[in-house]
Amino acid sequence: MELQVNQQEIDAVEAKLQRQHGIKAAIAGAFWAIPVLVLWYVSYQINDSFAPLMLAISGILVGFAVRFHGQGYTPSFGIIAFLTHLAVVIAAFLFGMSLGEGQTVLAVMLAGFYVAGAWAAVYIGRARIPFTQHRAFYLLTEQTPHPSHKRLRNRWFLTVPVSVILTCVTLSASLFTLASIDFINASVSHAQRESEQRDALEQKAIDVTSEHLATLTNDEAMRHAYAFFHGFLPSKKGARYSRYPKSEYKSKRILSFLAQEREDARAQFILGRLTYAEEGGALIQQAADNGDSFAKIHQATEFGCFGNTRRATELLNLLAKTVTEASAKQENDSILHTGFDSVCAEFSRPDFAMMYIR
Repeated sequence: MELQVNQQEIDAVEAKLQRQHGIKAAIAGAFWAIPVLVLWYVSYQINDSFAPLMLAISGILVGFAVRFHGQGYTPSFGIIAFLTHLAVVIAAFLFGMSLGEGQTVLAVMLAGFYVAGAWAAVYIGRARIPFTQHRAFYLLTEQTPHPSHKRLRNRWFLTVPVSVILTCVTLSASLFTLASIDFINASVSHAQRESEQRDALEQKAIDVTSEHLATLTNDEAMRHAYAFFHGFLPSKKGARYSRYPKSEYKSKRILSFLAQEREDARAQFILGRLTYAEEGGALIQQAADNGDSFAKIHQATEFGCFGNTRRATELLNLLAKTVTEASAKQENDSILHTGFDSVCAEFSRPDFAMMYIR
């Protein structure tokens, strides 16, 4: 029995078959893979718990892209959509967007989402003939191969390689761009955190004007002078430290205030040590005259540095009997035990030791 089909249906189906374009589908799938991957990236950034769902959603989007641009009815269009979706999924996995932070999803669930996406890509990527045109479609394609199927632009051995190669290129470029964005965002966040930390740190620093320093005790001012020099503020007992902004200028400013305004002998000695290469010896002499133990030890040690080790040893032995400050006594004994070479080498280097303020 001969199949009866009116000419109007045949013409409509013929027009649809002639519009099939496998190369367009391959190119469109490759380029539409970019916004699909970007959408995956954006949704992951907003709420990474939706990452597994994108395995399915991406398949739907890729299928529509291939179908809209290819308008194809042969299985090769479904293959193009399948391969494009697979490439997007692989790219997302390579970029670490398959699971959210700390999220645990059973492998069978991930497989299920992927299968759903792959099926959607294949099903949607290949167009369907309306039921009213099935007879015409059968007449034009099933009884004898339609000429549009043999066109080079629709042959699978051309469309599939184009789809694979071009999709790999576009997704590689996308991954590089996304990685660059991640790097820039991380750098900006890091810089912002550092700026916030610096601001918080600066708020810890005291005002070094004479008016404010006048409100502090000598011990308190000395602790902050130490903190400015080393970048760590010791507790009142010296057992704990907290970060502090460094400024050698402000450290010397506090020591200068204590040395000049309050004639603090220890401040005079420390400032002399910090400026030893710039005629700080006069301050050390002044500190020794005012009774500072460390200044006296320093002056005694200088005899050893200039070759008169006998005189230096005599003075240090004498100081060992008279010095009562524990940290100074310990320093004195250490010099007598180790000799003068290592101590003399340190004189030219600015030093603000914790033992000076204990």
